[in-house]
Amino acid sequence: MAERRHIDSAAPTAHAAGAGVGPTEVLDALQLLLQVEYLQSTLFATATAAADLVPTADAPVFSTLATQSQKHLVTISAAITERTGTPAPSPTFDFTVEGAFPGFAFAAGQYATLQMLAQVVEDLGVRAYLGQIAALATDKTALNTAVAILTVKGRHAAEVRRLRGAKGWISGNSRGDLPAFAQAVYDGEDNTTQGSVNVAGATGGVGDTSATEAFDEPLTAAQVGAILALFVA
Repeated sequence: MAERRHIDSAAPTAHAAGAGVGPTEVLDALQLLLQVEYLQSTLFATATAAADLVPTADAPVFSTLATQSQKHLVTISAAITERTGTPAPSPTFDFTVEGAFPGFAFAAGQYATLQMLAQVVEDLGVRAYLGQIAALATDKTALNTAVAILTVKGRHAAEVRRLRGAKGWISGNSRGDLPAFAQAVYDGEDNTTQGSVNVAGATGGVGDTSATEAFDEPLTAAQVGAILALFVA
C-alpha cells in the first residue's frame, strides 16, 4: 500500500505526557482503541465477504485491510488482557451511519459508498491513535504497540483515499464529498501551529494548505467516542 505522506503531529514527549498517567488511563486508552478496531475490522471483513461489491482490481487492497485490521484487533485485545483488563465487547454497527448512507447494505453496486466509509474509518483511526499517545506514555510496551499500529493505519488511510482519486493526506479540515456527519473526523486538521511554531510561515512560508497537510492532528477520547457512537446500531 502507498505510504501516507503526513508527518505525525508533534505529541508531548513520553516523560512530559506521563505526568499523572497510570494503569487506569492506559486501559481506558486501549479500550477506546479497541472500539476503533472493532469498527474497522467489521467494515472490512463484511466488505470482503460480500459478493460483487469490491471490484477485482481493488480486492487485494480490501483483503489486506481486513487481514491487518483483524490483527490489530487481536493485538489490542491482548494488550488489555495482559494488563488484567477485560476487552469490552463489540457493538453492533450501522454502516448507514444513521441514514447518512441510505440503503447501504454491502450490496453489488455500492462500492462508491464502501470507499467513502473506508476513508472515514481510516482517517478516524489515525487521529484516534494519535490522541491516545499521551495516555499510553508511562507504559512503554503499550506505547510502542500503538505507535507501530499507527504507522500501518497511516498507510491504510493514504491508500483508501487514493483509491477514490484523492490525495493521500488531508487538506485543511476538508471532508471533501463525504456526508456532513464526517466533518467531526476532520475538525481541527486545519491547525498550522506545531509546538510554538507557525509552520505556515516557517522555512520561507509554505502556506496554510501545505502546513495543514504536513501534520496529522489528534482527536480526544471524547471526540472519538462521539464519532463511534454514530456507527452503533
